[in-house]
Formats: sequence, structure tokens, C-alpha cells
Amino acid sequence: MSARRKSNWYIYFTAFGITLVFVAVAIIAFRWFLFPDKPASTGVDSNGNLSEDFVPSANDNFNTVLMLSQGSSRSPELFLLVGYNAAEGRVVFVPLANGISVNSYGKTLPSIYSSDGGQGVVEAVNGIMGIKCATYALFDKNAFINIVESFGNVKYNVPKTIIISDNITAESINAGEKLFSADTLYTYIMQADFGEGELYRFNIIGDILSELINQNFRDLDASRLELFYSSITSQCDTNLNREEFNNHLAALLYLIQYGVSPAEYYIPYGEYTSDGGFNISENSITTIQQKSGLL
Repeated sequence: MSARRKSNWYIYFTAFGITLVFVAVAIIAFRWFLFPDKPASTGVDSNGNLSEDFVPSANDNFNTVLMLSQGSSRSPELFLLVGYNAAEGRVVFVPLANGISVNSYGKTLPSIYSSDGGQGVVEAVNGIMGIKCATYALFDKNAFINIVESFGNVKYNVPKTIIISDNITAESINAGEKLFSADTLYTYIMQADFGEGELYRFNIIGDILSELINQNFRDLDASRLELFYSSITSQCDTNLNREEFNNHLAALLYLIQYGVSPAEYYIPYGEYTSDGGFNISENSITTIQQKSGLL
């Protein structure tokens, strides 16, 4: 008579239980790798919502250089330093004279771009202003219009009647409150001859771009900011990247949620020189440093 074999079921059951415990511990220990999500430190969850406890600090401040060219040209004619002071909830537009770098670099900003690209312009602006700026974006006409169209129109009180001409067609913009489309806004800031010098034109540019932001920023959310990022990186000459965008997304969402007319402008003052340069005042540089929040 053969002996009955003893069942070892309890050994398998115990081994199975130990295995489950190890799996549970591994899931808890490595949950961020197994179930990826935006880290809490970014202030934004996987659905693009701002964390309730997020408050921007000076670490969220950033500057960028925006450049605009005529038509489809890749040679910029308008340069703006745009500072986002997240800690103070402020966006400041600083139009820059093309000759602002002559004394320091022996070149104008357009010639620096021609020889050294956008990164060269950023380095020149940093050297002149004493600030920290890492990114740039060059918009041609189509890129500017496409992005502004998705952002919104702007109501603007035109200070005086002007004629805009590109040597082919002419358009009259009468004084008074007008609703500017993206196309009209572009021609207004790039082609209008205001007849009162560069600083007057810079005041108009700074004023209307500030109004563009202040009238439309409340309509933004994470998905639209993502759309703007995709549009800029696909249509512009830029060094903006995904890491830079993600690092500042929470601060931008905070501005959208809690900001009150955040955009303003500042026109640097100084002296024009006989060689086409512009010597910016030291006091004006200090003001830009304070407004940008990046020293």
C-alpha cells in the first residue's frame, strides 16, 4: 500500500502572500515611476489644474526677447524684452532701440541677430541690462497673426489718425476707440509712421501690447497655453523648449487665475549717438532690473 502524499498548499499560499506584500511595497516606493504624473513641485496636476497650495516666488520669474520681422523676412526689425515678474504678478514690455548695443558690442541688434542669431541677441541684452534672460522668439508676420488671432482682438484708443502704407496699399486708422484684429495690430505697430520719433512709437507699441494681454489673459487655461507653446515652437525661430515651458506653467496659470491687469510697459530712456547707437541711462537699467525681478 502506497503512502499518501502530504499537501504543501500552505507553503504556496505563504509564498504567494509574501510576494503580494513585496509587490505592494514596490508600488508604494516607486509609484511616481509606475504611475507618472507631474511632480507636485510644478504646481500643476495631470489635468492641467493649478495646485491649491501653489504660490509663485522669485524663482518663477523669467525674461524673454521677442523679435518681429516684416512679412516673411527672417531679419528682425522690432525687439522687445518681455519680463514676467511672477512674484509680483506683472508682465512688462520693454521695446528696445535697435542701436542699444552699439557702444558695448560695436553692432546693432539686427546685425547681432544676422551674425550670431537669437542667442547672440539674448547675450547682448543680458550684458547691457544686467539681467538673466535665456529665451528668444522671432515672429514673422504670419506667425504673429496666427498666434494673436488665437489669443484675441484688442480694443484700443488710437491717439491720432495715421496712414499705414507698405508702398502698395494704404490704410487709414482714425483717432478714437477701435477694435484691432491681429492683422491690423501687426501693420499698426510695424508699418505705421507716427511722425514723432522712435520713442513715441515705442510708447504706442508698449501700450497696445499691454492692452492685448490685459483684455484677453482671463480667457486662457493650460490647454490654450499648450497651444501657444506648440505654435511658437513650430512657427518661430526660438530656443523655447518643453522643460522651460513646464517650469513656468504653474506661475502663468496663477497669473491667469489671480492677476489684475498684469501687463504694463516701460520705455528705456537715454541718448542717441551720432553713429546710430543708443546709450541707455543707468537709472533706466535699474528700473528694468526691478520690474523684471531678475538681477
